Amino acid sequence: MLRAEDIAVAFGAVRAVDGVDLVVGDGEAVGMVGPNGSGKSTLLNALTGVVRASGGLTVDGRRVPLSRPQAVRRAGVARTFQTPQTFAELTCIENVLLADADRRATGLAGAWVARGPMLRRERVRWSRAVAALDRVGLADRAEDEAGLLSYGQQRLLELARSLVGEPRVLLADEPSAGLNAAETATLGRLLRDLHAGGLSLLVVDHKIDFIESVSTRVVVLQLGRVIAEGPAAEVWRNAEVVAAYLGRSRAGA
Repeated sequence: MLRAEDIAVAFGAVRAVDGVDLVVGDGEAVGMVGPNGSGKSTLLNALTGVVRASGGLTVDGRRVPLSRPQAVRRAGVARTFQTPQTFAELTCIENVLLADADRRATGLAGAWVARGPMLRRERVRWSRAVAALDRVGLADRAEDEAGLLSYGQQRLLELARSLVGEPRVLLADEPSAGLNAAETATLGRLLRDLHAGGLSLLVVDHKIDFIESVSTRVVVLQLGRVIAEGPAAEVWRNAEVVAAYLGRSRAGA
């Protein structure tokens, strides 16, 4: 579903991502781990056009230009960020509506000369927004301001924002960060349900148990390069992974 080839990102003389090759298969859930500063978030930023990058990106067999966020979104790739990107003063449903990339029959031109089609498109957009909120368990908070949500609920709201466009691939950047054990378990069940429904996942996180619960394959980054990938049990036994990320034992990870 998603194939990245020789992805590189440089900030001055520092190569934050150094020739990474990555594949996320159709309907596959891939977990990505690595120590702080290993380039995980920068890689996601490169794949979604947030930072300038070199290399090649293919989504569902079609070449997608790098450094162009709208092109990546149109190709069916969505992402969440380390910190929820929500607007506290807007309602939950307004937050989700803003994330809907469908802008057909909108604006003043639509209101003046295509009012009928505009209203029909708006009903479709609102229906998608309600469905996205319901999918993450926030349908009953649709008219509440996002600022009234708990931190865990804001995480779910951002996930709803990413789902409203019905993506084929979801890139999640440390989605469990700041969540307690119960919230992490709820998020894990939700991601597994999305995966079971056919959504391809690339999940970056520091919680080993969480990564194991939501992924079928693990990729490890260190200093901007892939140092190991495969089933979790094999990856954790890799000596380079133990040295770079896990430390002396999993208990100390």
